[in-house]
Amino acid sequence: MNNLRKICFVLLFIFTCIHIYAGDDGKFSISLYDTQSSHKILAGKTPEFSFHFPQMAGNFKLGLISGQKSLWCNELKSVKLKKSPGKLTYTMEDNLLKEGKIVVRVSKLTDSDGLIMEVEGVNLPDGLDLFWSFGGSYAKVLSDKADCSLKPEYCKDNVFSVESNAFTVYYGESLDLKVVQAVVPDNSDIRLSDAHKQTYPLAFHQSGKKTDSPALTGTCKLINGKLYFCFYVQNAKADYNSFMLPELFKKEF
Repeated sequence: MNNLRKICFVLLFIFTCIHIYAGDDGKFSISLYDTQSSHKILAGKTPEFSFHFPQMAGNFKLGLISGQKSLWCNELKSVKLKKSPGKLTYTMEDNLLKEGKIVVRVSKLTDSDGLIMEVEGVNLPDGLDLFWSFGGSYAKVLSDKADCSLKPEYCKDNVFSVESNAFTVYYGESLDLKVVQAVVPDNSDIRLSDAHKQTYPLAFHQSGKKTDSPALTGTCKLINGKLYFCFYVQNAKADYNSFMLPELFKKEF
């Protein structure tokens, strides 16, 4: 009996450790790339993504704003995920959306390190904004157990250049400068924001640019239709503009 109790105790301890390690809603437990590659994009069970090329190149996540209320996607009432090789589909529902839903479809890119994303609103009420943030281009290879969230210490030396609905982030040492490009929905309200203030999306967006840990935040009207995002490393085959994204998405997804 004593041996049985010891075995039960050990199993309970192991289960508890696994539960703790796999906590935070299974964040970053999915890879869009072949798991053997040092270049990868990790995703969570809700729409949040961590880029590793192979150094930490940034974190991108989504939220919703309705008036003075805002939520991160991991706080929504229901987020269902479907996976296939190199592709993810999130279907999100919440009281903020009333009878509507948001479908987020994601695919890795063929010609570059990066991803293409389609955000589709279905039967949505008026007055909703989609929120997004990008930052934390740390320029160091993180261990498998490291936190890949948007941590302020990952943002210290990031420099952003914004032009209309596209931006570039520069990170790393001056003699080994690295670059990631992004295209976001037209008419986005893009701001330099303080990565120390991420309690909820609206606070992050209104946090101001006086910070030692800069990140970009943006909002755009959430429509009954489709919006597109693309993050990529520019090369001879990969140089994108917003008008190209719907066709690029069809090709990749």
